[in-house]
Amino acid sequence: MPVFIIIIKVTRIFQLFSTHYARLVISCVTVLSCLISFNVWSAVDQNLPTLGDASSGIVSLNQEREIGQGFLRSLRASAPTVDDPLLQDYLEHLIYKLVYHSQLKDRRLDLVIVKSPVLNAFAVPGGIVGVHHGLFFYAETEHELAAILTHELAHISQRHYARGVEQGKKTMAINIAGLLASIVLMTTVGTDAGLATLTASQGAGLSQQLRHSRAREAEADRVGITNLSKAEMDPRAMAYMFERLEQATRYNTDQIPEFLRSHPVTRSRIADAYNQTESYARKEFPLNIDFHLMKARARVITADSTVDLIPVFIKGMSHEDKVKSTANAYGLVLSLTAKAELDEAMTNLRPLLENYPDKIALLAAEAEIHLKAERYDMAISLLETALSISPDNYPLTMIYARALNNVHRYEEAQKVLLDLTSRRSNDDYLWYHLAETAGLADDIPGVHWARAEYFVLRGNFDQALKQLEYGLPLVRRNFQLETKMKQKIAEIQKLKEN
Repeated sequence: MPVFIIIIKVTRIFQLFSTHYARLVISCVTVLSCLISFNVWSAVDQNLPTLGDASSGIVSLNQEREIGQGFLRSLRASAPTVDDPLLQDYLEHLIYKLVYHSQLKDRRLDLVIVKSPVLNAFAVPGGIVGVHHGLFFYAETEHELAAILTHELAHISQRHYARGVEQGKKTMAINIAGLLASIVLMTTVGTDAGLATLTASQGAGLSQQLRHSRAREAEADRVGITNLSKAEMDPRAMAYMFERLEQATRYNTDQIPEFLRSHPVTRSRIADAYNQTESYARKEFPLNIDFHLMKARARVITADSTVDLIPVFIKGMSHEDKVKSTANAYGLVLSLTAKAELDEAMTNLRPLLENYPDKIALLAAEAEIHLKAERYDMAISLLETALSISPDNYPLTMIYARALNNVHRYEEAQKVLLDLTSRRSNDDYLWYHLAETAGLADDIPGVHWARAEYFVLRGNFDQALKQLEYGLPLVRRNFQLETKMKQKIAEIQKLKEN
């Protein structure tokens, strides 16, 4: 059985016990991580390539891509994620903006939003960027959020993992395995358990490379600050973020955010960040409405209950800054919609639409109210108009397909989602909903194909093969589809064998 699956199963069992007992499993997980290192991270078992050997030297970009995809499949299968097209779309556009001004040679990127309230972001070789939704709670501006992201992108662009392989092949294997284990434990058993695992796995491999680790953190800071300036964002945002976090945790070491534990912030590091920006002219950066809308959205969609948020958002609507007032009003609209108080939600949404008529998040909020009120034709008309202005928009397209399903236009909805997969072939959330829609459209081969794609993206190759085996007899008279399915089966078998 693959090591990560063992970790996941053990983790879920320990959810039944107290934090005290959960901590006892950490040493077991750490031992597993160390065992992984002796096998160069059990690359065959995990369908991941070996990081490096005596003859291969530094890892190629294609190898890094394979490593990243394997990590992403394991992460999706084991950690809770936030599957929200609006948050996903916002973060993807911000990352693409930063990437355009980065030193990345391979710009194939995949973003995953981990459902965890702690401040954390991470990057894995091969262009995998992870963001915990808690990052929205800590960042006060889009620039601060971008500072954390550009720091992580710098780790990828400077190929810190590959450079680590040159100095110690197995060390980076432990780190990546430990990263996954810590994320899983942090989002299931608890934050303390995840932090303990991360610390142990890092300690096992990095104790002899601390100097290099600090140097690479400093390099990621320097590169990130330069790229923030190139992207016309506040280059001082990284120093602001670090300084505020350092001040907030100075007298409360029990509440240190996970990002600071894996990326230690010292006064000298903050000073270095400020020193690097001395040559940049100071300027005022207006608040970004999209960031603050998503900050409110993250708060609502990850809350156990929106009832307690309503008075908070109502109070925040009186904020003197128009952007923050609008964001709080948007949070109120989402909370009221979740409570099915639809008339009041629409009343609060109308002035926002008057001030920001083209904001996708606000248009989506209006469509959601219509859908919940079963005003399907109004929702479809609204979405078709919006999509004529913003063709192929991801969140609007997903809502539009759902609206079409509500009026039994299943084949149209299936086509809309299938067209979207040509641009988002690595989106497991999209394939899941395409499978559901294909079922409504009575396209059984389409169901099996979409489910196979979904299972592949979550690392469940056996289930993916089963789906295609179920679908193959149904397309015997369609040479093109039969050939396509056979080719996909061969691809999955190769993935499984590698």
